[in-house]
Amino acid sequence: MSYLSNSGLTIADLMVEYTGGQLALGRVNLTIPEYGIYTIIGPSGCGKSTLLRAIAGLLQDYHGEILYNGKSIHNQETLIGLVPQSYGLLPWKTVYSNIQIAMNISHPERRNNQDQELQIRHWLELMGIADLASRYPISLSGGQQQRVAIARAFAISPTIMLLDEPFSALDAMTRETLQQLFVDNWQANPTTTLFVTHDVEEAILLGEKIIVMTSDKEGLIELIDNPVFHMKHEDKRNSDEFIQQTRNVRKVMQNKW
Repeated sequence: MSYLSNSGLTIADLMVEYTGGQLALGRVNLTIPEYGIYTIIGPSGCGKSTLLRAIAGLLQDYHGEILYNGKSIHNQETLIGLVPQSYGLLPWKTVYSNIQIAMNISHPERRNNQDQELQIRHWLELMGIADLASRYPISLSGGQQQRVAIARAFAISPTIMLLDEPFSALDAMTRETLQQLFVDNWQANPTTTLFVTHDVEEAILLGEKIIVMTSDKEGLIELIDNPVFHMKHEDKRNSDEFIQQTRNVRKVMQNKW
């Protein structure tokens, strides 16, 4: 079976090893269609973050291919937005400047113009952190830093968005609000997206398909269709389809983990 595709993000026979030869990420074959949004769940240590880092270009030493629209992702101008677990904020820059620098690098033609300022303010307001614009990361809570990182990723309008448990430090109500915001923005501005989460409900709410990884790095990933995604977001949690899908995913997890 060929996993190579000329449309979207294609991961073919991808493997990552530690220096001693131990597998950090077993063989992965996966295709995410252009503008598709897939969620990833899996046990700690299975390679979820490693997968995102390899796609983002933070790991240069890996086996296999990572392609976007049929070409190597790292040999073309593919703009990637990454929200890492560590937030990745520059501690010596303010909240506003952290987003501004990312936009200057990704869109130099808009450098320091009025449109850029409006975009930064727009995302700060949507994330509920407009009042933190002049603050430095060290003075923010983990949840606040997470919101800054998400705002920065959205603001650069990436071709591919990679999110590594972006809502994990947020309280339940804020998390639900940002899940809704995330879906609304993705629908308005679709981008090819991989979203890592430990939360089964979140995986069902946000993914067109759900990727289940295993603790056995030699094991094959499971790809689950998710009809719940296409329902109205506000109707998902209380639907019979959501309850049934939760059972389905948990059953796969029990078999795979």
